Amino acid sequence: MTFAKRILLLVFIFQLSGLTSALGADEPLLSEQEVQGAVTQLIRVVEKDYIRGDVRQDTVELLDNALQRGELNGSFSFGRLKIKLESMLYSVSQDSNFELHWQSGLNRTPMAIDELPGALQTQMLEGGIGYLAIDGDLFDEQWQAEMDKAMAFLSDSQAIVIDLRSAGMSSLLLSQHFLSHFMPVGQPLSMMTLAHRQRTPLLAQHVASPIRSDKPLFIVTSPFIAGSWEFVAFTLQQADRATVVGMPTIGLGYMTTVEKLSEHLSLVMAYAELQHPQTGDSWKNNGVIPDVQTDADQAMSVALKLATEAL
Repeated sequence: MTFAKRILLLVFIFQLSGLTSALGADEPLLSEQEVQGAVTQLIRVVEKDYIRGDVRQDTVELLDNALQRGELNGSFSFGRLKIKLESMLYSVSQDSNFELHWQSGLNRTPMAIDELPGALQTQMLEGGIGYLAIDGDLFDEQWQAEMDKAMAFLSDSQAIVIDLRSAGMSSLLLSQHFLSHFMPVGQPLSMMTLAHRQRTPLLAQHVASPIRSDKPLFIVTSPFIAGSWEFVAFTLQQADRATVVGMPTIGLGYMTTVEKLSEHLSLVMAYAELQHPQTGDSWKNNGVIPDVQTDADQAMSVALKLATEAL
């Protein structure tokens, strides 16, 4: 079993343990009408946008058969429905990206994504080395403006070290915006494959403070980096724009989105896969393999040493 699979298994066990405890809590009941409406919408969402064409139809049939057999009749607590639907989806797809979440009826934002507060930390270190640490989850549109401020600060540095070891989840749009500071405008960053074999290139966009291409760039990684930040590290590495230092990342190659199913329910689902625009390679399964491998707790000092030597 790979390290990434061990991590995912542990996450699943902790989630299942928490949900089992939640079943005994005083949870509001979802009506039969909302449950069946949500599953009907789930079927539509999977048919339209689920990336895994090899199991898409089997997933739809499983859900439809459950409705027809009356398995979803009656009211459900959220915890009970979450376990039932996620286990059904995983049994067919073996895809741990599926997650059912509770959301407030008064707020369109999913309330149970367990979002970690995000932060961008910048410093100018000795020798003119610019440092950027990305912490927590970055989802809101405001983070583009914060990213621009950070890049404007780093533009005066002689070399840059980007620390992703504490980075959480992020949107694909923000990752594209981040990469656009280091890549020429219009250059393909990745080829994005969507459901039903739709393909579209992701291109570098215009930004206010682009970073010069001759400025040494180092990215510090850990085994817990996943998804959009793997896309960032992989793209800059493959373009020979950055040296990756640390440990291989987790290797989650699918991008996820949040789909609203009903007043109280939303679903996290894989909707896209990214590949190198020329080679077709990706970090899926194996993760982003560092150019310089070292323990995560030592990776920062190694990156700083390399940055100093590069100057």
